[in-house]
Amino acid sequence: MKKILILLLLPFLTQCASRSTSGSSHRSASTTTLPILSNPARAQAWGAPSITKNADGYRYSYTNPANPKEKLRIFGSRAMMPFFVYPPNIKGTKLVNGVPTQTNEAQLWSKALLAGKTAKLYQSSFANADQAAEFRTLGLTLKDSSGASGQYRIEAEGTKNQVRTWLSELRFR
Repeated sequence: MKKILILLLLPFLTQCASRSTSGSSHRSASTTTLPILSNPARAQAWGAPSITKNADGYRYSYTNPANPKEKLRIFGSRAMMPFFVYPPNIKGTKLVNGVPTQTNEAQLWSKALLAGKTAKLYQSSFANADQAAEFRTLGLTLKDSSGASGQYRIEAEGTKNQVRTWLSELRFR
């Protein structure tokens, strides 16, 4: 009975394996070029970014030399990036009436324009003596002018208005 079942399923399994193989080779060929998202305005004002490459993509890191608390990091990847349905709570220490107090505050999504597309933005940490407040976008798919696409996520340390400005300056090279 097992042999008959295997023989009946063999054409189906072969067809599925063939589709899986041809589909994956087709996908890898179309995703070999990851468009580079950068911020020419930050490069001009702060200097060239440090660049870290990995198997799936890259990270561009810009830091303001006049104020090292102001930072912008761009993550580009061929792989799908994780995302949240709801923005995570802001956890950390905050001064309340001059007293450092641990907080865990709920928040709503903010939105910002990123390379012509609206991105969801949330605050991931409060400002402290060592760093500015940190903001992050969710991963989102963006396409350059040739139609090549990738997954992108941005992290920035600064004020909310600075971060929105920096996001609006992003361009494909």
